[in-house]
Amino acid sequence: MNHPNEASLALYAGGELGLWGRLKIGRHARECDRCSRQVEEFRALRDFTLAESGQLPAGVGWEALAAEMKANMRVGLAAGECVAAEAPVYASPWRTPALVLPVLLIVVAGWILQTLPPTVRRTAPLAASDIVLEADSQGIGVQAAGRGFTLLPHPRADNVVFSVRGQSSVRARYVDADTGQVTISHVYVQ
Repeated sequence: MNHPNEASLALYAGGELGLWGRLKIGRHARECDRCSRQVEEFRALRDFTLAESGQLPAGVGWEALAAEMKANMRVGLAAGECVAAEAPVYASPWRTPALVLPVLLIVVAGWILQTLPPTVRRTAPLAASDIVLEADSQGIGVQAAGRGFTLLPHPRADNVVFSVRGQSSVRARYVDADTGQVTISHVYVQ
């Protein structure tokens, strides 16, 4: 069970709490013997102080002093609550490194890749007997070492002429039937 602190019980005993505080602590004090005894002790101490206040020197503004003391107690209680409240602690000390490290790794990897010389694949030169050149009504194609290409005419082209010159040049020339445009394509093999 959560008990109110002594300051709240003392303010309740003196009738100096607000409406919600009086209701809350009053209900608790009716159910809790310990807190009820403390409230009665504070009331008895208050009554004793009031009875003895008649013997204090005359001419002193006891009401003003009492009001000032109450205000100072309230200020002290509020200050105590402010001091007790701690600033939130940074949730995760690893958050910043966890965000910065991947970015740093990407930058370093990019720098390393930029400084490396480009990889040049060197293949052995092909012999003329390894290059296959084929021409038929579908187009003209070149194949070498399992790779190749085929030069195809436009599907609506008329008058397609394929020609091969020397050992390394292939050409296709045709006229588009719809537009009359002449297209010439050159392919060189090395």
